[in-house]
Amino acid sequence: MKKQVVIIWNDFYHPKEVIAPAVQKLFAEGWEVTTTERLRDLIEMEKSPDLAILYTNGRPDGEADITFEEQELVIEKVEAGMGILFYHAGLVLIDEQSPFYVKLNSGRFVHHPEQTSVTVTPLLNVDHPITKGIQPFTQKDEHYFCQVDITRTNLLACATSVDITAASVWCHAYGSGKLVAISQGHTLEMQNDPEMLKLATNTINWLTKGEEAN
Repeated sequence: MKKQVVIIWNDFYHPKEVIAPAVQKLFAEGWEVTTTERLRDLIEMEKSPDLAILYTNGRPDGEADITFEEQELVIEKVEAGMGILFYHAGLVLIDEQSPFYVKLNSGRFVHHPEQTSVTVTPLLNVDHPITKGIQPFTQKDEHYFCQVDITRTNLLACATSVDITAASVWCHAYGSGKLVAISQGHTLEMQNDPEMLKLATNTINWLTKGEEAN
């Protein structure tokens, strides 16, 4: 039986045409893939998928921001067992007082400079299935600076540019579900770097299989 993934993607700055090549590689077999621009479509699903990936904030132009109450409905799905990945722009528009930050994610986008060379490096002293076998990799990208409460999550990798070294990959269990955030991935080159694809594959496996929760 195929696993189900809901992919929230496609906005002005993050068009689906840039995201699709990596998605096709990551979900070539064994998955029933549903794509939408609206996080509310996920919220309205009676049966939660095995996995949800937010490539954007899921609020198309012309729609109201996702309310705190709606965020709570997403959190309930994760708590009940759904895996969720906040990938790059999925970390945008998370308010510091919101349930997504205070309860679920423990991280949020704050700022990025102009595109530059960015190197993603797994932490050397951390052994985790998500970063297992991943070597440092470098591509031109938007370097996302994120506010992350590392007391409530597990930091797995950092991203370094000429500007700063910042938290880049973090994860934790939440109820019966799990959460991962990956800050990088604006450009086609970064999304399709072989090491990034391995990182994303490891992430998907960890989120949807009964591996260790931490």
